[in-house]
Amino acid sequence: CIILLISITLVGCTNNASKTIVIWAWDSMAESATKAVAIYKENHPEIEYDFEVVTLGQDDMVEKVKIALSTNSKSTLPDIFYDEDYNFAEYLTYYGDYFYDITSLLDLSDYYSYKTENVVYDNKTYAIPYDSGTGVMFYRTDLIHDAGYKDSDMENLTWEQFIEIGKVVKTSTGVDMIVMCPEGDMEGRMLYQSAGTWFFDDNGNSNIQNNKAFEDAFKTIKSVYDAKIVYDAVGWDDYISAIANKKIVTLVGASWWAPIISAYTEQSNMWKITTMPRMSGNDAYSNYSNLGGGNWFIINNNHSQEAAKFAVEMFGSNIELANYMANTYFVLPTNKKVISKLTTCESEFWCGQDIAGTICSYNDYIKPIKYGLNTYEITYTVGPIVGQYIDGKISLENAIRQMQAAADNISK
Repeated sequence: CIILLISITLVGCTNNASKTIVIWAWDSMAESATKAVAIYKENHPEIEYDFEVVTLGQDDMVEKVKIALSTNSKSTLPDIFYDEDYNFAEYLTYYGDYFYDITSLLDLSDYYSYKTENVVYDNKTYAIPYDSGTGVMFYRTDLIHDAGYKDSDMENLTWEQFIEIGKVVKTSTGVDMIVMCPEGDMEGRMLYQSAGTWFFDDNGNSNIQNNKAFEDAFKTIKSVYDAKIVYDAVGWDDYISAIANKKIVTLVGASWWAPIISAYTEQSNMWKITTMPRMSGNDAYSNYSNLGGGNWFIINNNHSQEAAKFAVEMFGSNIELANYMANTYFVLPTNKKVISKLTTCESEFWCGQDIAGTICSYNDYIKPIKYGLNTYEITYTVGPIVGQYIDGKISLENAIRQMQAAADNISK
């Protein structure tokens, strides 16, 4: 695929050009847009406008979008862009007039409710639900087997069962059972949603104190650390190093880790997936969660009608694109009708497992959460506090109190 790169000056100029629809995205989502354009042009040779796909880094793109919105600089925005579920509420709460209403173009009943929660504002649909960050436990089969366990022993675990297996595996192999980084709160966010809760309630009020699910989540993370089976990552690069250098047995994370792990082809036939462990303490806690995933937004401008037609058709329902992204990048659709027509396959890397199909089957059980405002602001505050609690520097009660105060301050 050819991805067109242009300067920011040109991006600003092309938005109002008569025949070009500009799309911004990052990484595999830029590949998705490029493939979508190719398919759309082949299926619609009569179109009289062109497309330009601009690949940007995630942080860079989000910053440019937010600066353009906050400075009333609509002409510098693309016609279509991809962004995470976590940012939806901010865009629509503060800049709703900038976004094109696609309610009449999209049937949200086709999608999982955990995705549709974060594309609707004031009973109108303003984004196309696209991919998911389905919660998964990736595990090294060779190390599990070396410790005397079978693949079936890794299924439907509680965190207590996971810890006991982890102790045996580390004793047998010398390898840490799991990689974690409390400061980033990735594992924490997965636990919260697996329990059906979040930092703020549906009305935007702080939801940490007197919330047993948060207490159980923090105690769960600490118990894993206390078992001394954790490779304690200091950041993103350390996660990658742990995978590349075979320093871990499992990674509990989102499905978007799959292409990162499978890039290490020398580890072929060593990995499989299963559901993440579940917390104890409430029958409502589950083995299913979400971390990340996003949607396609259409800017309200003189290209909106054409841009929306393209985006809804391609990102919402095109099977060829969905199959390409699922089998090439493990980017999996959240439209249930599209999933029913997916053609996924078993993989030698994943020990003959069809992980794309398996991950899609987990989506039926993910609890819907309205993320609301300030997800990243609170998560980067909560993470370090959890770290202090794990290290024994503060009590659980103190940690909860600090987090609630931080959430109250952020939500003012």
